Amino acid sequence: MAKIRWMGFLIFFLMLVWVFPVFAQESFPPVVAIRVEGNQHINEQLILSAVSLSLKEPFNPEKIKNDLKSIYDLGYFSKVWVDTKKYPDGVEVIYKVEEFPVIQEIAISGNTALSTEEIRKVMIVSPGQVMNWKIFQRDLERIKALYSDSGFIVAYIDGINFENGILRFTIHEGIIEEVIFEGLEKTKEYVLRRELDFEPPVIFDFARIKKNMQKIYDLGFFEDLSMKLEPGSDQEHIKLVIGVVEKKTGLAGVGVGYNSEEGWLGYVRYQEANLGGNGQKVELRYEFGSRTLYRLYFEEPWFLGDPTLLALSLYDQVKERTNYESGVEIGKYEEERIGGQLVFGRKINEDWAWRLTAKSERIDITVLEGEAPDRGGVTNSLSPMIIYDTRDSVLDPKEGWYAALEAELAGGALGGDNTFAKYVLDVRHFIDTGPDTVLALRLLGGTADTPLPDYEKFGVGGVNTLRGYDLFEFEGEKMLVFNLEYRWTVSENTQVVFFGDAGYAWPYEEPVSFEDIKTGYGVGIRVDTPIGPVRLDYGIGEHGGQTYFSIGHTF
Repeated sequence: MAKIRWMGFLIFFLMLVWVFPVFAQESFPPVVAIRVEGNQHINEQLILSAVSLSLKEPFNPEKIKNDLKSIYDLGYFSKVWVDTKKYPDGVEVIYKVEEFPVIQEIAISGNTALSTEEIRKVMIVSPGQVMNWKIFQRDLERIKALYSDSGFIVAYIDGINFENGILRFTIHEGIIEEVIFEGLEKTKEYVLRRELDFEPPVIFDFARIKKNMQKIYDLGFFEDLSMKLEPGSDQEHIKLVIGVVEKKTGLAGVGVGYNSEEGWLGYVRYQEANLGGNGQKVELRYEFGSRTLYRLYFEEPWFLGDPTLLALSLYDQVKERTNYESGVEIGKYEEERIGGQLVFGRKINEDWAWRLTAKSERIDITVLEGEAPDRGGVTNSLSPMIIYDTRDSVLDPKEGWYAALEAELAGGALGGDNTFAKYVLDVRHFIDTGPDTVLALRLLGGTADTPLPDYEKFGVGGVNTLRGYDLFEFEGEKMLVFNLEYRWTVSENTQVVFFGDAGYAWPYEEPVSFEDIKTGYGVGIRVDTPIGPVRLDYGIGEHGGQTYFSIGHTF
């Protein structure tokens, strides 16, 4: 292509040298005619539109020089030159052109990420047209933009050739030949590599790389991730270098005390989200004194080297609860739960997953004052769950959906003191509303097929459902909860949250009535820490305000 252009310019200048001396020894005569010769497919008016010389004006070599360049720049011609004819009353100017051949075929090779049809849609030149190098250059820019907009930002084009009416070019989409991790200190490399949904060599797709990096960040082991590209073994190949900055993922504590009534008291606590750098989670809580309480938890996200979640927990835990009747406090009691859970889970595809939980639990109730609910019992259950998740991030979503439908099936062949079925639907939607702001919404609903013991009822009220009210202030066999949060990131590690909550729980025998629903609203703050977002909320309900402190987002 460059050779053709140089030949055109050379002929153009030689013709100027030959034509202009004809008038060198005399004054320039007027132009009495202007026409075009040599064009077969390109309209003469299009060519003349590039001409600045006009009739009746004196013959102007400088204008003709510019006109020849303008005609050549139309892009349709391999050669452009000028000829003249002298007449008694003036001179005729003849612009002569030699067209490029007509395109018979466009042959594109190397494209795999985008189809030939997609590429052809952004091109102007097409078979049946005279070849135009100027338009084709813009076509190449549009093709590169198409690839870039589709995430293939390292694609380039070469092998451009036009012979015998066939226009050929090759697209190199950019191949990742190696993925390199930098900055790892504790985390084992295989833990990150198994999160990648590709294995080199693979076409560089920025959208895909971004999604994979988000999966790595969502492991929760890193403060920051970065990406850079390095040259590969040749022009078409690159190396993807992912840099990480690890953060603390463990928490440990020990405490011992003594008093004359209960004797020695103490606790041991250990929590690690990345055990040995292998991506496993473990938690140990042990309290001793007048009674012994514990919680043991272990999670393996890749059981036996397969992307199957395995989680096991054993616990003996006590919570102080308040007993309400028609919204009025009638007593306080301790609820002790002793039991264990085994969880299996696995992704079905990019958006869908399933989970199955087996639980066996004994509940003991100890009255502290006033009246207490049921005296306890044993619940054995299986809980299948189906999950739909398109959130852009698990830890701090900005957009996308999350929906989970779970059924807890207790008793029957599983034994225990309770037989029931409970169903829970949890739907969340996140909307990116602008720089550093997110609108988060949740609908939480539940129902049971039979009256439940108090310790198995749905509870509404408190930090995770209805702020501005006591924990589980409303209990029943049916529940509805609506949450709305406007999350505003004010600094790198801090969010301010404005929220509104609504919800209620109804006894089995009562119908669901929206007139019963209670509302609350307030403001909160979230601060990122090594153990997760620390949350401080102040919620206002119908009886005043309450302050809540917890770890993690509400939803």
